[in-house]
Amino acid sequence: MKKIILILIALLSSNIGQAKFLKAVLYLEDGTKKTGLAELVQSEDSKINFKINEEAKKEKILSAEVKKIEYIDTENNKYIVEKFYFTTANLFTGKFSKSKKKIWFYIVYDKDVKIGAIPAEGGRRPNAGGTSSVVTIANTAYYFGKSSSEDLVFGFATSGNNLAVGTDSLVRKMSKEAFSDCPKLIDAIEKEDFKSNTVIDQLKVIFEKNKCKK
Repeated sequence: MKKIILILIALLSSNIGQAKFLKAVLYLEDGTKKTGLAELVQSEDSKINFKINEEAKKEKILSAEVKKIEYIDTENNKYIVEKFYFTTANLFTGKFSKSKKKIWFYIVYDKDVKIGAIPAEGGRRPNAGGTSSVVTIANTAYYFGKSSSEDLVFGFATSGNNLAVGTDSLVRKMSKEAFSDCPKLIDAIEKEDFKSNTVIDQLKVIFEKNKCKK
């Protein structure tokens, strides 16, 4: 899973630089699908750049018209991207806030529970005044929720050096929001001692062992 995320970050970085197209199937909201080539979407993209084939003219398809995208890269790695609303907790007040629109998530686990990821590249950019540089590192934000829900909640984020932000307390807090009707799943997460470099694997084990009604 870590390898796939690192590949995604590299591909997204490549897309920004030179608009790389991958094999793709777009599953539309009206039940039809389009097969061809598409650029990898980023979380808040409102349009998808798509071509029927290499020679075809690029067209822009509204994200609102697409339910899911399936990408396949040159090494046959498959990436599933879906749209969800997302919920976060205010850092200071602890209050929950739900987004007004859906954004794109790369799905890293999909059974009774979904785990969606938003990978971001690192880099160096000038500050607002242009007097110095701001350095950011590659990171990934992870969200989870029941597969039947249209909403994922923020669980934690990892950086390129495997540090996880708020692994224990935040995962526990957000699980109560995501799985409010599944006490045994919340209880299993409460009892877990999460480690920054294995949190995804730990969550997968919990989700496999504790099934709840959809």
